[in-house]
Amino acid sequence: MMHNTTLQINLSPGDVNYADLTVPALINHHRNIKDRLLVVDCCRPQKTKLVDPDTKYPLNIFQQNVERITAISERFLKSGLVTDVYYLKPGDELFKHLSKKYLNGVYDCTHGAGGTANMGYWAGIELPRTKYVLHYDGDIILYQKPGYFWHEDALGYLNEADDNVFATPRLCPPLAGAAIDMPSIKEGRPYTSHQGYWKNDWFSTRHFLADREKLDRFLPLVRGKLRMELFIRKYGRRAFPLDPEIVLFRSLPPRGGRKITLKSVDAWITHPLNKPQSFLDILPQMINMVAEGKHPDEQRGHENIIPDAWINYLGKQS
Repeated sequence: MMHNTTLQINLSPGDVNYADLTVPALINHHRNIKDRLLVVDCCRPQKTKLVDPDTKYPLNIFQQNVERITAISERFLKSGLVTDVYYLKPGDELFKHLSKKYLNGVYDCTHGAGGTANMGYWAGIELPRTKYVLHYDGDIILYQKPGYFWHEDALGYLNEADDNVFATPRLCPPLAGAAIDMPSIKEGRPYTSHQGYWKNDWFSTRHFLADREKLDRFLPLVRGKLRMELFIRKYGRRAFPLDPEIVLFRSLPPRGGRKITLKSVDAWITHPLNKPQSFLDILPQMINMVAEGKHPDEQRGHENIIPDAWINYLGKQS
């Protein structure tokens, strides 16, 4: 069934300092997937109530980083690491199509109110021509036991129930010896336990396997109360637009859509909340350790990387 799945990774100029490490590591875990697509967002975030791009994303530096991430992406394409690259650029006609199909035409801004990706995520779902899309942000670090492919398990579970629309592996290293197993220590939403997975109503855009045919039943996502709220935000000069994961959360669960998180300990994710130089310095070692399933004990149950714990852990390993 792998011919019916596209591996899709999002990159942006903000990923230039680590994409050469993280993207090959992710793809190496999924060599059994033929179609491997990079969506590279080359658009500078627009000005919002929360973000002044001239201050946060100075034009000259942003343009330099666009050139750098483009060069990295072209190198991936030329080497065969990825099979296709789509560059999102200002004025792309694709934005109007995505806006109409996913957002009911309410907005076609490239980024959310806080400067986070918007159209990049809808493009990552729309551009593949396979039934399933396996998405990662460019800063995700994945553990996957050799010979195990979490998305193959997830494909079976997605087909198990009609409301299973999205799936993820474990969100963090599993808790050892805990009385109650759970997706993460800071799980923020109610969930139900099933054979092989947990189910809840939150849809993170960091990483997911999506059934595009099931998702189509919910389109456009923006309608009813959510559509009205977005118009109020837009013309009332409030934080606008909302991030894609909020749009998914506000749209899918009320109409029956759910996300599943696999219980298997043979695959899990970790993710840097921030990327200071101290993180970049240890990233190569961290990727190697995670590939072997190793991590500091303090990281168990936590989705976001705990930098001090990793620095101490790697210092002891060396």
